[in-house]
Amino acid sequence: MLEEPQKTMSVILDAIDLEREYSPSRWSTRFPTANEVLQNHVKLVTAASEDATNNIPHKLEIEYGSTPGQKLDILGTDLPNDAPILVYIHGGYWQELSREVSRYPAAPLYKFRVKTIVVGYDLCPTATLVDIVNQIRNAARFVFEYAEKMGSKGVYFAGHSAGAHLVAKLLSSADFFENTPGSHRLQGAFLISGVYDLRELVHTSVNEAVQLPNEWAVPLSPQFDDYTHLQGRRIRLYILAGQNDSPTFKKQSREFYEILHNTCLMQNMYLEIKDGMDHFDIVECLSNEDNYLRNLLIHDVRKHLC
Repeated sequence: MLEEPQKTMSVILDAIDLEREYSPSRWSTRFPTANEVLQNHVKLVTAASEDATNNIPHKLEIEYGSTPGQKLDILGTDLPNDAPILVYIHGGYWQELSREVSRYPAAPLYKFRVKTIVVGYDLCPTATLVDIVNQIRNAARFVFEYAEKMGSKGVYFAGHSAGAHLVAKLLSSADFFENTPGSHRLQGAFLISGVYDLRELVHTSVNEAVQLPNEWAVPLSPQFDDYTHLQGRRIRLYILAGQNDSPTFKKQSREFYEILHNTCLMQNMYLEIKDGMDHFDIVECLSNEDNYLRNLLIHDVRKHLC
C-alpha cells in the first residue's frame, strides 16, 4: 500500500500553457470544438460498449473490493479456460467515465478467442488518487488469481490516459508481483496516451477534483518509479500516443520510454506515435474489427503463447 511521503517536493514549471497542454480535446483536428470531441467520444464508446455487452457472453459487476466502484466485467466467459486475457483500464483523469462505457475493445478480441476484463474503480473526489492506485492493485490481484484458477495462457494489461498511469503504477510494484499468486502469467502491457509525470498536472483544473497535494506528485508519478524488478519477467511493453496528442503527452510518452529502456534496462519495449490519431480516436478505433491493439496482442499471443 502507498504511504504518505514525509517531504514536500518542489515543482519547477515550464513557461507553457499547462491548461491547454493537459486538455487533450483541444488538440484534436476532427471537430471544430473541444466539447464536440468529448461528446463524440462518449457517444462512440457508449454505443460500442453496449454492442459488446449485447453480443458477447459475459459476467458483469464482479466485486473485487468493498466500495461501490470496485467492480469488474468479464467478457468472453464462454471461451476456453486457458484463453488469454486483456485487462482494460479506462481513462477520464481519474474522475470521469466508467467500466460500463469501456467494454468497447472486447468484440474484436473475442473473435480471436481473447477474454476482456474491464476494471472499474471509484472516482475522484470521492476517492483519492492513492485509493485508486491501491484499488487497481486489488483488481489485478483478483485477475491474476482468476487467471491462475482458469489456467490462462497469459494476461495483458491496457490502459488509456489516466488508465495508462494506473497500469504503469501497478507495474512498478515489486512487492505486488513477488507476493501475488498468478502474477507470473503477465505477458505484456499497452500504455496508451498516458500521463506519467504529475508535477505539472497539479497546477491545472484537473486537480480540482483529484485534489492531489504537491508533495504527492512525485510519489504518484510512474516517471520516478523503479521497474528493474521486471527485467527477469520478459514482458513486452508498448507505449503509444497519438500524433495529435498535445506536445506534453507525446513528450511524457517518449521520456517514460527512455527511462524504462535506458535506466531500468528493460528490453522488449516499443514506442509508437500513431500517425493522424488524437487522444480519443486512438482508443475509439479499438472497437473496429481491425485495429492496432488487436493486431499487436494477437501477434504477441501467437509468438509467445502458442
